Amino acid sequence: MALSGSGATAGFRLAELLATVSLASDLAHDVPAESALRDALLAIRLGRLAGWPAQDLADVYYLALLYHIGCTAAVDAQSRLGAGDDVAVRRWLSEADFSDRPELLRIAIGRLGRQWGPVEWARGLAALATAGPGIPVAFAGMAEVAARLSSRLGATPPVSAALGHAYARWDGKVFPDVASGQGQSVIARLVHLVHVAQTYDRAGGVESADTVVRERTGGEFDPELARLWLGHSREVLGSLTSESVWDEVLAAEPEPHRLVPASHLDTVFAAFADFVDLKSPYTHGHSTRLARLVEDAAGELGMARADVVTLRRAAQAHDLGNLSVPNVVWSKRGSLNPAQWARVRLHAYHTERILGVSDALRGAGQVAGLHHERLDGTGYHRELPAVAIPLAARVLMVAEAYQSMTEERSWRPAMTPRDAAAEVRREVSARR
Repeated sequence: MALSGSGATAGFRLAELLATVSLASDLAHDVPAESALRDALLAIRLGRLAGWPAQDLADVYYLALLYHIGCTAAVDAQSRLGAGDDVAVRRWLSEADFSDRPELLRIAIGRLGRQWGPVEWARGLAALATAGPGIPVAFAGMAEVAARLSSRLGATPPVSAALGHAYARWDGKVFPDVASGQGQSVIARLVHLVHVAQTYDRAGGVESADTVVRERTGGEFDPELARLWLGHSREVLGSLTSESVWDEVLAAEPEPHRLVPASHLDTVFAAFADFVDLKSPYTHGHSTRLARLVEDAAGELGMARADVVTLRRAAQAHDLGNLSVPNVVWSKRGSLNPAQWARVRLHAYHTERILGVSDALRGAGQVAGLHHERLDGTGYHRELPAVAIPLAARVLMVAEAYQSMTEERSWRPAMTPRDAAAEVRREVSARR
């Protein structure tokens, strides 16, 4: 797909679309919103201090926004490490030096142990003790998925290739099949350093960030880039003062701003569907199948073409908020406890919030955020009455319920289409 430059007269900014993607990956890592946006700002600043040309600055900017796009490809391994809490594991993996097993154990127990009961302790410690060989395999899968998704979203070949080195170490340890030293993508080296440093800065300030960079210089980090960071860290970090950096990040996109045609939004939403459906073996293909179902239903209802497109995109992105919910919740066979149920109820809100920041995605987000509402007001997250639920959302509601019933879940087998349709009719009779 050709990307237009700043002289184009129509289309959407690629930076805005990728910034929205980064909000979803923030959610998947249980980190403060706009963490990836802050990485992009810091990476641009450090790259300028290194004297990099405009093309490299552009690539490092987009790479920072897409750095975690493959995170849902390793949910199974992450769940084992965290006794089911893959979300928390993704967060502490950003802090860890993978070559230091005692540190891995310390971080894992410190971050997760407080949440574990006796059963989780046994499972979690066993997984951590045997995690060595599994970590490279898991990260290799994440890198492969990230490269494919980034290409579909509109990233340049250097950015997609760099995602294969995103978690690699300068010294070649832990990931022997990935390039080390000067053989690594330089933009990947810079973004990786910035991401870890920013993680520690958020937790303990610039001194904490500098300490971890200094300690890992020549091991995890490129020595030259580490020295550059240590010489300018206060300058680089000092300007991150505002609560939201959304506008600042969009303004920082290197010229020429890349634009994508309106038709590219179809590719973006299809990538959203695959990104989120990788999270659980029970949902592989769910959002794509749902999109086909709502498109057919909307056609039968004679909805306007523009509304059909919005509805299809809403179906593809409706479960983005699921990234905030640990896999242990989605795979639980018994009843959810109040805390787990609260997280489930919020996933529709998170979908709407993420898509709502972009003008290009907001319409689909407003419909997607209503996919668990019910006409009698018992749905979530808004508990809206029937009069407040538009037709497109009603189609999505019933189609999502039907589609989910025909798919296997951890707590029940898949229903036949006939039985699922009968259940839908019962829900209609109950005015839900």
